[in-house]
Amino acid sequence: MKDFFLQRLLQRLEKDGNDDLALIMEFGANSYSTQELSNILQQVGDQKEIAGRWQHRLFLVGFSVSFWIATSFIAAACQAQLISFLLLAMVPVSLLLALGGHFYLRRRFPAYRNIHLVASIIQQELDRRKKDASIF
Repeated sequence: MKDFFLQRLLQRLEKDGNDDLALIMEFGANSYSTQELSNILQQVGDQKEIAGRWQHRLFLVGFSVSFWIATSFIAAACQAQLISFLLLAMVPVSLLLALGGHFYLRRRFPAYRNIHLVASIIQQELDRRKKDASIF
């Protein structure tokens, strides 16, 4: 049992140690080479694009709640009770999808909340290195 907990702790430490974005947030970008920073900046851009698309989709799913409610009222006004009930049942489905998608997004891209800050830290370090290189 003791070995299991030690193994889990080591896996967690290894995972945290391999998270470049978290390390840059905590310690800065000084210890990375310029090539590594360029690659990380490219990865950050890709993650921002993918996460942004998912955010947009989740917004549309959440916004569809108002559509389901409105069409349900229209169906009820037209005496289509079954259709009205089915459309109204889509409200919690849409909300659960949006909420589940939000948690999935946070789990898949844990640094997404701070991704703009990480990108600016990396860009500032690259600009500083470019400026230092032009002095010599």
